[in-house]
Amino acid sequence: MALLQSITTHTAYIPGANNLGVILTGDGGAIAIDTGIDKETGRMVRRALDESGFRLRAIISTHHHADHIGGNDYLVRNLPDIVVYAPRLEAPFIEHPLLEPIYLALGASPPTALRTKWLMAKGVPVHHLIDSNRVEIAGVTLDIIALPGHSLGQIGVAFDGVCFAADGFFGPEVLAKHGIPYAHDVAAQLQSLDRLARRGEQWFVPGHGNVITRDDLNATLQINRHAIEQATSTIRDALAEPGNTLTVARRVQRAMGLSITGLPQYAIFVSAVSAHLSHLEALGAAMLTLTDEGPVWSSRS
Repeated sequence: MALLQSITTHTAYIPGANNLGVILTGDGGAIAIDTGIDKETGRMVRRALDESGFRLRAIISTHHHADHIGGNDYLVRNLPDIVVYAPRLEAPFIEHPLLEPIYLALGASPPTALRTKWLMAKGVPVHHLIDSNRVEIAGVTLDIIALPGHSLGQIGVAFDGVCFAADGFFGPEVLAKHGIPYAHDVAAQLQSLDRLARRGEQWFVPGHGNVITRDDLNATLQINRHAIEQATSTIRDALAEPGNTLTVARRVQRAMGLSITGLPQYAIFVSAVSAHLSHLEALGAAMLTLTDEGPVWSSRS
């Protein structure tokens, strides 16, 4: 089976643990939407396009997480004419990926365990910042969809009846595996689901999960919303007694029966719990107080 799978006349994708989008420019060129976790996925993008007779012209990085930008370095080094596009708020992290483990390490120089390819790709220059709801690349005009929440400034890309939604939503099987959908800003994440629900494309490609049609979109988005709201509820329940962030995270992990075996996974989990705690505070359901034992979260219900 060919690596590159067609969706419509001018769109395709490379399926896998990360779905990598491809937009065909109509003149033999192609635009990659995200590049996967590392140089091997970068090689796969190149091989998929070579097999189908297309030349990579540009990369759009939807957000800075390492599993979406890890192939950038290989492609930029080996195809020097290509240019990288990214949202303004995501670009510093794409150019300087050390920033991701830094914020997961509370702003400190990160320990070795957080300096892995799962959290820190190799940086590349971002040649063009995406600031508007449309961008022209290689002669084609693409719709840009603001999908913040999973990360600070994540975007989706729509063209020719296909919405490449990045991590704006996840496949149900992915949600079942991970428990808490990762969030930087829970309220923004929920608003992005609403934004996707209003889209009229025929096909929707998540970063993780199966490609779905418009007919299946609302049900899939509802599953995502339920997972997010269930996570918030579980974290609120964990505030039955006051506790610091790590204590609350430990309670949530036990309540959800999650197995966490590595420090990168643990750091991401704690960060997601922190996002829900901030969300609860914004809703007036939780408060953070500085005590002799340090910052402590408690319920306001």
